[in-house]
Amino acid sequence: MVVGRGETVTVAELLLGRLHDLGVRHIFGVPGDYAMEFTDQVMAFGGIEWIGSSNELNAGYTADGYARIAGIGAIATQYGPGELSALNALAGAMAESVPVVSIVGGPSTEIMRRRTSVHHSFVDGDFDHWARMAGEVTVAQTSLTAEDALREVDRVLGECWSQQRPVYIRIPGDVAVASVPRPARPFRRPEPVTNAAQLDAFAAAAQRRLAGAQRPVLLVGNVPIRLGLGPAVAAFASERNWPVAAQALGRGLFDEADPRYVGVYSGLESRDAVREVVEGADVVVCLGTTFIDWNGLFTAELDPDRIINLGPDAASVAGTRFGPIPMAAALGRLHQLAVRRTRDWPSGVVQSKTSPELDRASSGPITHERLWPAIEALLRPGDIVVAEVGTSFFGLEMMRLPTGASALSAPIWSSAGYVIPAAFGAGVAGSGRRVVSITGDGGMQMSPQEIGQMFNFGQSSIIVMINNGGYATERALEKAVGEESQGYAEILNWRYSKLLAVFAAEGDFVARTARTEAELAEILADIDERAERLTFVEVVVDPADVPEGMPEWSREASAAIYHAKFPAPARLPWSGLT
Repeated sequence: MVVGRGETVTVAELLLGRLHDLGVRHIFGVPGDYAMEFTDQVMAFGGIEWIGSSNELNAGYTADGYARIAGIGAIATQYGPGELSALNALAGAMAESVPVVSIVGGPSTEIMRRRTSVHHSFVDGDFDHWARMAGEVTVAQTSLTAEDALREVDRVLGECWSQQRPVYIRIPGDVAVASVPRPARPFRRPEPVTNAAQLDAFAAAAQRRLAGAQRPVLLVGNVPIRLGLGPAVAAFASERNWPVAAQALGRGLFDEADPRYVGVYSGLESRDAVREVVEGADVVVCLGTTFIDWNGLFTAELDPDRIINLGPDAASVAGTRFGPIPMAAALGRLHQLAVRRTRDWPSGVVQSKTSPELDRASSGPITHERLWPAIEALLRPGDIVVAEVGTSFFGLEMMRLPTGASALSAPIWSSAGYVIPAAFGAGVAGSGRRVVSITGDGGMQMSPQEIGQMFNFGQSSIIVMINNGGYATERALEKAVGEESQGYAEILNWRYSKLLAVFAAEGDFVARTARTEAELAEILADIDERAERLTFVEVVVDPADVPEGMPEWSREASAAIYHAKFPAPARLPWSGLT
């Protein structure tokens, strides 16, 4: 879709049309003088809405959350301070495999050609400093000219879609308004490359590995979510009767209400029944998984010789790599030749250990053991759940998601402050779906501003904020190495329940604080399935109390960070799976 009259369009219209062809319906960003030519045309373009953000970092996080629901996202910033502020979010999208298009309005080509001393520069005539920096956190980059606009836009967007990672497009002001021929056809998403001989060789090797297997298991990560492989995985598990475990990043791909779902696998952090299924398997098919220090890299008892690993564009069997092979093609072959599992495996392993019913008469403090089953009971089919790194992330691992729910978290990049802007973006993309955000006081202090846009867009979200007086992950790491808290993990205690009044009138929201189990029970009981107002719940907990799995994680992470003794011998290569 490229709007405009006649046989030509502007370069900005060309780019916007190609983004629309890919599915972009909103662009998040912050205006700036160098970007005005482009943003003016965004405002005039039919089919894509401009959404202003409080700052560029929030814009990046918002586009990330949007992309995880809509399939792709886009941000627009200006040269220098704007684009640099967004780099952290782009790095997170790079690490987490999220396709985000970063569009930067730049100085005119004449300004750059003459090496002019202008603001937002080092006054050294080099206008590519920031583009080179962006090259480290994106998979493709370009600075558009009128002459190469169509070719370069299609090349860079093609890489964004194929690799499911962020890209960088600089559009100088004069280029944004330059006229170019109207494209003859819409943008076509590139087809993945398949080497037929390599696919056959992979299938043969996989068949040998699967021969005689009696306890196979599927372990899913985040990449198949990006590639839309949920139905294929569901059909595989159903027809071959295989159990399915998920990494934290892979949650939402497979229905957790399905009896074949066994839980979240994260090495020693996992529940015993999940480890029994995954580590006791004679073949583990890893589908788009990523092992890092946060999810079992150093403690997973997985024999690499028993692993069939399916990556985005290659596959391996016991370490032997085959490619290029698209993940969908490799999964299709495995489905054809996989054995049907006949042995039983532990069931119900993701059920909460405690009842979700809170004690309405208890004046005792709220514990994590009681909190997370109660939040799990709050969730409904189709919800989008967004969890902050740290306490909220581990709490989410304890919960079982309802059918059709999506889970968004960013543990690889682990940048606190992700949740509020990402939840807003996910709400824009998933219009009509309820968004439940779970964050901490540390994350809330970093990026609360997009709550204002939640009100502006009428999002009746639920925000649960765990107030433990600081950064729980830092405290856990200190405890794991036997250190006393040094005080840097503590933060100022805001009046969080008053925060929403900055963004909206008192009658537009519900903001309550729970310090006892009885207070929390009353608050959660009052939350409607389809609330008409945004609901903010502050949950005050003991700073020393942590969710299940967090102590094990802290020991594992401290082994890498502080060079402590590893709690278990590593079986996987430290560089991850190939």
